[in-house]
Amino acid sequence: MKRICFRSRTITSKILWVGLLFIVFFKGNAQAEVTKNVTVDAAGWKRVALLDASAGRGYNEIVLFTKGGATTPRVVKISWFKGWSTDYGGLNVVSLSNGGLWSKVRITYDGTNSYLEVYFTTAIPVLSVYQDQSVWSGGSIIEGTLPGGGGNIVVSATVGRVNYGEGAFYLGYNGNVGINTTTPDAKLSVNGVVHSKEVKVDLNGWSDFVFEEGYGLPTLEEVEQHIREKGHLKGIPSAEEVKARGILLGEMDAKLLQKIEELTLYMIELKKENQQLRKEIDALKESEK
Repeated sequence: MKRICFRSRTITSKILWVGLLFIVFFKGNAQAEVTKNVTVDAAGWKRVALLDASAGRGYNEIVLFTKGGATTPRVVKISWFKGWSTDYGGLNVVSLSNGGLWSKVRITYDGTNSYLEVYFTTAIPVLSVYQDQSVWSGGSIIEGTLPGGGGNIVVSATVGRVNYGEGAFYLGYNGNVGINTTTPDAKLSVNGVVHSKEVKVDLNGWSDFVFEEGYGLPTLEEVEQHIREKGHLKGIPSAEEVKARGILLGEMDAKLLQKIEELTLYMIELKKENQQLRKEIDALKESEK
């Protein structure tokens, strides 16, 4: 009987310990996730969170969202990391909806504290701010009406569909992708060197029309005159045009091939002329014998 009672007390004790640990764990995680409603009184830079320590040490994720009603539903997630040094590990922005309420985010330092700031494009009567501190507490949401921003800019990022590494990889709302640029003007814009084994360009049409019957091959005199007047070949952009607008690889390859094919026709014509001249010279030599 004593052994049974002892085992019973042991099992009960273990259950209590497990229950206590569960409560502590649940409570800790519950406190790690905080949602508060704040007000944006006007467009402009606003401080959303006060970051831990003067340099904002820690990892954090903050989500801004509106639920509809007076404001169209929108959501954006901002995450950052600050280690023990003075450098930030990154400022990433992911927007799971269309834009329209915010355009940029940044971390500033006013000499005493660091802040997470957001540039709002309009006033928002009720803005919900969700903060996840489950990994490492890194700051706290500023309550009430958000104050204006200011101070030295530590790091900043433009809001798009995705912005990783302050513009290292940017996906705009229009579907354009930018590498080291947040203003991509095409489906893929790269501000830097592209290293590739091969590039495939789809084209409609090629330059073989040069060999078609009736092609108006310009005379060499016309080519010379155009070069003297314009400083470049006809149909090829000038150095100023290339500097201002760049070139399209497919289009430029087609233009260069056109010039190569024209040169081929010139060479064939010159060969015919040389052969005719040789015949005439040979004929003159025969007549002089």
